[in-house]
Amino acid sequence: MATPKTNRRRSDVTPPKPKAGPRIGRNKEVLGILILLVGILLGASGVTYSASDNALIQGKSFLELLFPVETIPLNNAVGPIGAWLAYVIVPSFFGYASLLLILLVFFYGYLILRKRPSGGLVIPSIHLIWMVGLLGTLLGRIHLSDPNLGLEIWAGQYGHLAASWLNSVLGWLGSWTILGAFLIIGVLLVIDQDIQHWLDRVERLWKAIPKAIREHRQKDKTTPKTEKSEKARLRSTWESLDKRIQSSTESSPDNQESDSEPVEDPNATPQQLSIEENAELELSVTGQITEQAGHSSRPRRTKIEGGHKYKFPHFGLLDAPLQTEQEIDYDELEENKTKLVEKLARYKIEIIAVNAKVGPTVTLYELTPAPGVKVSRIKSLEDDLAMVMAAQGIRMIIPIPGKSAVGVEIPNSRRELVRVQSVLNTTRFQESEMELPVVLGKTIEGEIFIEDLTKMPHLLIAGATGSGKSVGLNTLITGLLYACNPSDLKFVMVDPKKIELQQYKELEQHFLAIPEDGTEAIITEIADALDILRACEREMSIRYDLLKEARVRGVKDYNIRLAEGELDVNDGHKHLPYIIIIIDELADLMMTAGKDVEAPIARLAQMARAVGIHLILATQRPSVDVITGLIKANFPARLAFQVASKVDARTILDQNGAEQLVGNGDMLYMKGSKVLRLQGPFVSVKEIDRLMHYIQQQPGPGPYQLPKVEDEPLLSSSDQSSGNGATDELFEEAARIIVRNQQGSVSLIQRKLSIGYTRAARIIDQLEQAGIVGSFAGGKAREVLVPDEVTLEKIFRTNLLS
Repeated sequence: MATPKTNRRRSDVTPPKPKAGPRIGRNKEVLGILILLVGILLGASGVTYSASDNALIQGKSFLELLFPVETIPLNNAVGPIGAWLAYVIVPSFFGYASLLLILLVFFYGYLILRKRPSGGLVIPSIHLIWMVGLLGTLLGRIHLSDPNLGLEIWAGQYGHLAASWLNSVLGWLGSWTILGAFLIIGVLLVIDQDIQHWLDRVERLWKAIPKAIREHRQKDKTTPKTEKSEKARLRSTWESLDKRIQSSTESSPDNQESDSEPVEDPNATPQQLSIEENAELELSVTGQITEQAGHSSRPRRTKIEGGHKYKFPHFGLLDAPLQTEQEIDYDELEENKTKLVEKLARYKIEIIAVNAKVGPTVTLYELTPAPGVKVSRIKSLEDDLAMVMAAQGIRMIIPIPGKSAVGVEIPNSRRELVRVQSVLNTTRFQESEMELPVVLGKTIEGEIFIEDLTKMPHLLIAGATGSGKSVGLNTLITGLLYACNPSDLKFVMVDPKKIELQQYKELEQHFLAIPEDGTEAIITEIADALDILRACEREMSIRYDLLKEARVRGVKDYNIRLAEGELDVNDGHKHLPYIIIIIDELADLMMTAGKDVEAPIARLAQMARAVGIHLILATQRPSVDVITGLIKANFPARLAFQVASKVDARTILDQNGAEQLVGNGDMLYMKGSKVLRLQGPFVSVKEIDRLMHYIQQQPGPGPYQLPKVEDEPLLSSSDQSSGNGATDELFEEAARIIVRNQQGSVSLIQRKLSIGYTRAARIIDQLEQAGIVGSFAGGKAREVLVPDEVTLEKIFRTNLLS
């Protein structure tokens, strides 16, 4: 995954021409400046408040102050209006504490000016308003106790009223107790927003004090060690440990006989046997990474296609995430940590450090074993740890790559809903220089995870019903629509279930590719699916010829040479967009067409990367007859949602784990040998509908035309070869091509005659029977037995006469 840089050169992007009239977002900038101006006036009014001004403005209406008949000598720096505002803010509200509320005006004005989301200020705003009321009431209560202090103006009218009410209802003791408790809570929220975490630290400190005192006393009473005193000390230690182990064993659910005595290991150390000391390990908690929010949906390219300039979709089309921080349940973390450590301690495995990384769906507990503990011992307890946690979705990482620790992933009781807008509207996504950025989700650390499809170069997706597979596929498409211009990206969508991808029909004029004779934007019939796969094969062959003539190795370099004018469009050269073939349910195609589907998919997966054609295959039945070895070999990048069994997990990932996921977007991503757990973002149908409507409203150049292919019967190659034995009508033309090029290749016949692989292979077999090419030679082209076309024509005449 590429990490976005802070400073980037974008010399390959043509800046858009400035528009006539106000720039987009200028209204927000003006509004932000006005709000800041109001904040300055309110602050100056409140700070320069003078009680002597009250008599001069009382009895006058706001209009009289706004249009004064005579000059009023006031002390307020903002004049009559400022004196009126100061009177409302200070003495008529919560006194001078009310001036703190003006800070909110400045904060909101600055965020609006910078066009940044202001939802993050909702909770701090409520907290500040509550603290202002509390301070005013507290000062009012002090004024009631001693009016000579002159704090009436500091408390304000409402602060004095609130303090008087508390005193009349609860008396002096109750009112002071309530105000003191509220003040402590307010301070705690400022220091640490999670009170439970703070109280846990206080409890641990309180428990540590007696222990420190005991150790200090023992140290003072220690005399020169003798053999007798050393034996007495060891005996006392072992007796204490025996009592601890006996107590924990009797209360443990693993103990089937409550009257049995604990088994003592003479080779174990006191530290290994002390379950209580292991359970009291300090838990280090790591929250999620906060991704930097982006500022706009910045176009990655500004190429104009067909005379139409494309306007990228804005993020207002997507639902905004809830502006609340993730609540960390420290009680749950502590409970899980205790269960893990105590279970390992019963098997005499000492853990010296525990770190919890809280993610949106699961929490990763990093357990650091003591020196000398074998990892294989912890590995053998994997099933026991899963049972003691009694939770679905537990996954162990033994060891964690790059760390001397083992990992246990445990689902959170409260999951965070990751909205797709919170992923796309980030600097990491917007400033990514990937050609085809595929948004996969968030890691356990909360980091946005993006991969470049051109580097993957194909993706295989599997997941049971309800696991989030369809939503994940929609998220991939949504991210690509926000990142790419229609001139640079086209989709070929195959939807045998006829319901999953139908909403993308509206992309036909901008982002879809269909054959020249095609009628359906989204392919739903099996025969049409085979035709469009053959059309993609034909497109691949044409692109390879273009790259060969341009002497480049990839479609990116080809488009750069074309843009720089080094290639002549009169010679057939044209801009080549990336083509992504999406098949939503591979199992339906494989069950119906079998080898006829597997062959073009395998061929495209093997060769299409260089010419900008990529595959995304999805299935809810990852069995070996659907995801065959030939397909798996060409898909190193795989995405597994929750599956039904370990067999399905091993089919898609070559290892267990996917059967333990908890659904709703919980996934495992594998590339090569690395497996990473992610939480996929959620995108709703309504959001997709809004996005489709926005794109459809713009004029488009029309669908990208794939080359036309001839119809072929829906039979496997074995069925065709065992037919009536008639010579193909293209036999003679194919023979001339083979002899002319002196290359007995199936792909050569495919490219020159625009036919599919099955028919081309059948013609090669017929050429072998006619003695024109040699026998099958493995991965090499067949030997051509006819030296020239003159000899070939003699063979044709001889066969005709016979």
